[in-house]
Amino acid sequence: MNWWCMIISGLIVVVLKIVGMTLFLFYFPPISGNGDNSFRPTESSGTVCPSSWNFHQGRCFLLSTSEMSWNKSMDMCKEQDSTLAIVNTPEKLEFLQKITGPEKYFIGLLYQHAKKNWHWINNSVFNGTVTNPLQEFHCVTIGLTNTFDAASCNTPYRWICEKRAK
Repeated sequence: MNWWCMIISGLIVVVLKIVGMTLFLFYFPPISGNGDNSFRPTESSGTVCPSSWNFHQGRCFLLSTSEMSWNKSMDMCKEQDSTLAIVNTPEKLEFLQKITGPEKYFIGLLYQHAKKNWHWINNSVFNGTVTNPLQEFHCVTIGLTNTFDAASCNTPYRWICEKRAK
């Protein structure tokens, strides 16, 4: 008789847990949505980035999964109300290198022929070194190495978009 009481008690506990979890999920759906325009909190201060974007120091970053030329990459970022990433601090470079993995990504750094120097797309000064600066390489990638690597703007690479967190 004691054996049956234990089985029935166990089944009652399992049923209550299943019913409780179902009610919880019904009344408290997941915070993040499935659409591209959904937002998710990324910090306790209430800043948010669109879903699938990464948050770092008040900025949102999107790593593409497809490859395009630099100009098409810039257009894709504009469609997302963003620009190609401006990697102007060591902290930002370190963060992006951690999340890029073994892939190369276009960023917003170009060679300026008239001044014969590298500049960011917002016209701020670039104070670093670009490796592999061949004459026909006018764009820059990061990700595979710990350096800013010159690349052909027409060669398809992945890209990183950046915008301010809301």
